Amino acid sequence: MAEALDERKLIAIVEDDPRLTEMFCDVLKFFGQWRVHIFSDGQIAKDQLPHVGADLVLLDVGLPSLDGGSLYKYLRGHSNTKNTPIIVMTGSRDWELHRMGLQAGILLRKPFNMQELVSIIRALLPEE
Repeated sequence: MAEALDERKLIAIVEDDPRLTEMFCDVLKFFGQWRVHIFSDGQIAKDQLPHVGADLVLLDVGLPSLDGGSLYKYLRGHSNTKNTPIIVMTGSRDWELHRMGLQAGILLRKPFNMQELVSIIRALLPEE
């Protein structure tokens, strides 16, 4: 008997703070039927994320090895991820983001309400 494919949407979380990552995973598993794939390093995310088939990316700006701004631009230019929704999370101010050349469509400023995050994800990944 063939194994059933997991058809739940995949959310890639790119965050280097293990406490935040754990909180995101708990909230996403509680509020939605999503799978998660964690990246804690910007360079590793750059190398692997375009190939994991994520339906949505939750991206922190401050990352080790490769900052979130550079990763965002890379993902927007990659054929596998150019249309993938990306929610950018930051504690930075607008001028810092513009200096990085980051003009994200969806920006959550830390700290933010987890229910707000879940609402945005549900809007971007409607259940079929």
